[in-house]
Amino acid sequence: MSRFSRRGFLAGAAALGAVALAPRAAAASAGGADATDTPAFAHSVASGDPLPDAVVLWTRVTPTPDATPGSGRGEPTTVRWEITSSENSSADFSGALSGTVSTDASTDHTVKVDVTGLAPATDYAYRFTVLDGPAAGAVSRTGRARTAPAPGADPRNLRFGVCSCANYEAGYFRAYRDMADRPDLEFTLHLGDFTYEYATGEYGGAYDTTVRRVQPPNRTVTLADYRIRQGFYHQDGDLADLLAVRPLIAIWDDHEFADNSWRDGVTGNSFEPGDDFAAMKEAATQAYLEWMPVRGLPLQRHLRFGTLAEFIIPDLRSFRDEQQEIPAAWQGGSGSDAPDRTMMGRSQADWFTDVLTTSDTRWQLIGNEVMFVPMTLPNTLDPRIHDWLVNQVGLPSDGLALNADQWDGYMAERQRIIDVIAGGSGNADGSGGSGTGAAKPGVVFLTGDIHSSWAADIPAHAGDWSTRRNRRAVATEFVVPSVSAASAFDGIASSPALKEPVLAALGAGESVITQVDDWFRYVDLTRHGYMAVDVTAERVQADWHHGDVLTPDAPLTWSTSFMAVHGSPGAVPAPGRLG
Repeated sequence: MSRFSRRGFLAGAAALGAVALAPRAAAASAGGADATDTPAFAHSVASGDPLPDAVVLWTRVTPTPDATPGSGRGEPTTVRWEITSSENSSADFSGALSGTVSTDASTDHTVKVDVTGLAPATDYAYRFTVLDGPAAGAVSRTGRARTAPAPGADPRNLRFGVCSCANYEAGYFRAYRDMADRPDLEFTLHLGDFTYEYATGEYGGAYDTTVRRVQPPNRTVTLADYRIRQGFYHQDGDLADLLAVRPLIAIWDDHEFADNSWRDGVTGNSFEPGDDFAAMKEAATQAYLEWMPVRGLPLQRHLRFGTLAEFIIPDLRSFRDEQQEIPAAWQGGSGSDAPDRTMMGRSQADWFTDVLTTSDTRWQLIGNEVMFVPMTLPNTLDPRIHDWLVNQVGLPSDGLALNADQWDGYMAERQRIIDVIAGGSGNADGSGGSGTGAAKPGVVFLTGDIHSSWAADIPAHAGDWSTRRNRRAVATEFVVPSVSAASAFDGIASSPALKEPVLAALGAGESVITQVDDWFRYVDLTRHGYMAVDVTAERVQADWHHGDVLTPDAPLTWSTSFMAVHGSPGAVPAPGRLG
């Protein structure tokens, strides 16, 4: 449980805990951060989106015990922020860069400051202090952040954690804990589904288990709901420690809103008749921007780390066309391969292409919410039959999509991106654009969403690859498992008695997948965890770490490592785990 502060505010701790209903893990020092949270800073601290000279600092103030997330209560409060360079675990804030900011119920008492004027590639410590009201004098825990290298710097390597899909009721956030305890990771890349929208008991974990209960107990629909859900997540001890110890680079996916959301609606299972999607989207967006250490809209952005790597992070939910149902997606020309279907939207596709083609860093790392590489049933392995099925029957050349919510539902736009990577001169939306025509030899997609682990080559053309006419890879994709949201195993194994037969069946399924779509080099449909990714001039290596999420202290262990070699796209086994 959190430890609460002095000065009479201690009296409100019981009321705060009763309203917030958010259990905290035992306080622990993660990478040197002071893990003590007071009632005034019950939701800890965070930093995000590091630049060479700036970083976003975040916290949430509880000015009085009744001013809980989503309550609309609490008087305006003034907070001082301080940040200072720090080479060790103890921070001296004398002479720190500082300022003040006011917050109130209109922003759910959240505080966000984009601090500029910092030095590149430098470790910083930061904290917040309440200046007025009943909580005056309360000081937050000390957070840690590191700025990005200068644009012309040539860092030897870059190492960070990658994660996605954290369903509170499905299990404990063991991936967050493991990453928080690793001093070698510079930041965390979160690829979406930071929160889940379901009512309590609706979406649990393995063996039909609801491991722990979320708040609010109802499905999130209103602004108050989304704020309460965000606040509840931020009080998880493992997440709070991760956010306090290093910067977060985050993009949303669908569950921050509703399952399988698209530009104007929802096709998933968490939307009910009578729901006002526009109002839900507006409310969820407001809560997300309040509670996350991001700079604001548009959420798509690119972040540069010296000459070594540039992160390109598109928003794949806000502008996409509606997902198609199977088998409508299999209709050639009007289904998943329709030339005008878009995942990104035209304006964002232009932006994406321009950033990708003009990037002069060694690597371009795509923060990608949904799987890019095809996961399809090939039309046939015979090139003559393939051509006939495509040209006469109208089947999609890339094969039959198994999940039209991912890039397989937007095949033509995906192919335009592939062509740009391969050296085409057009834009991802099909227009002329400003592409250079030069191939990009260092593109790696880092992907979440699918609650499983994958390493894959990205074919220049999936149909030609399947028929063995062209087995050229143009890029690499590494897919991270979920932090806790249900894997294929969790969805099938309804009781412990089914564990072994389900594991055997999924193992056979993994083998079939890598045979049918043999651009996949590694598949794990069972386990939860995260990836540690290390970037050097020669290669990008991903280490998968997996573990149990049904108990609060289960360890995570290294499973396997794959890498992409610069100039030779595709996933190959790495010689060993990262040291």
